[in-house]
Amino acid sequence: IRDVAVTGVQTCALPIYLRLSGKRARILADHLLSVPRTIYQRRSLEAALGMFLDLGRKTALHRASTVSASALSRFLNVYTWDTRTCWDSLQHTQWESLLLAARRKRRPRLHLCVDLTSIPKTGQKLPAVRVYNGVHGIHLVVLYAVYGALKFPVGYRVYRGRGTPTPVRLALDLLATVPSPIRRRFDVCVLADSGFESAKFLQGVRDEGFEFVVGVRSNRRTDHPGRVTVSDCEHGSWLSLHNWPWEVVTLARFDRGDRTFFSVSSELLSGDVVAREGKRRWAIESFFKESKHQFGLNQFALHTAQGLDRWVFLGCAAFTLTVLCAEGGKTLEEDARLAAHIALPALVVVRLMIEVQRHEELLRQHGYSVHLSRCKI
Repeated sequence: IRDVAVTGVQTCALPIYLRLSGKRARILADHLLSVPRTIYQRRSLEAALGMFLDLGRKTALHRASTVSASALSRFLNVYTWDTRTCWDSLQHTQWESLLLAARRKRRPRLHLCVDLTSIPKTGQKLPAVRVYNGVHGIHLVVLYAVYGALKFPVGYRVYRGRGTPTPVRLALDLLATVPSPIRRRFDVCVLADSGFESAKFLQGVRDEGFEFVVGVRSNRRTDHPGRVTVSDCEHGSWLSLHNWPWEVVTLARFDRGDRTFFSVSSELLSGDVVAREGKRRWAIESFFKESKHQFGLNQFALHTAQGLDRWVFLGCAAFTLTVLCAEGGKTLEEDARLAAHIALPALVVVRLMIEVQRHEELLRQHGYSVHLSRCKI
């Protein structure tokens, strides 16, 4: 029998590109894992983060390899670890990463995308399930920051239906959370679709000191004499909206298939520039697709509001770790795997040992005997 001895030895330093790309991810993971009070809760949080970073498998509690599904369910639904502190650590890392990326830049532009996404659900016992726009499920208003290659979900609110704050009000609440250093350092532009074209939203964005590029319906009236809509105006024209006449806006129109889309900007730019800025809003649509189908947002099935908040947090944290560790030319799944190796190395090692032990009999049948031991480093 061929013996293969695997021992823990001190390895050389990581390559420079891994140290630079993974430093913040490792610090963030360490901060998050320090929040739970007990070793059992820290182990559950580590397993949950690893589960969300494993994009090749369905995100489900029984898929966590180092803790049981029941233990993870109690951790997310019952235990009183401080989720707010975890959110604060995550958002601090996101904003600091944006500031670091913009160093030595002269008044760089930061795009803040606002949109509502729905998670279809059929169960009646899930929290915050409502019917909105014909979708029965959970509805989230998300704030998404985009600067160069860095793209982060920096906040969310749950829309709970009639009689509660509207999506426009929730979006303005999210914009109000943008920290002062970001406001001073960046030229902030808010991007939104026609679901946020109301005068209240436009005025709220301007009151925050931000510029905007917002989609409008083709029948949105202007302040011109007679019943003139934006579809009657030329690309790049300057106009005033009927129910928001306080500022002149620039109109852009662009074709997508057999449809024509319209957007207005608070800045007096050319129509082509406004159209190009408006198209940047599609970054948040890509995030919605990735978060639902790869980072497990669609798989939510917990029965408490606290569980919902923690599930969304884990998805956003896993996405942020992946972005921080992303390397050009790799797929999202490869970037997430690299993020797990950098941010959660102990979990990756435990998973590897479990996998080796699981196939111990197969290895023995082929003449291999594997011995795992750990030495001091």
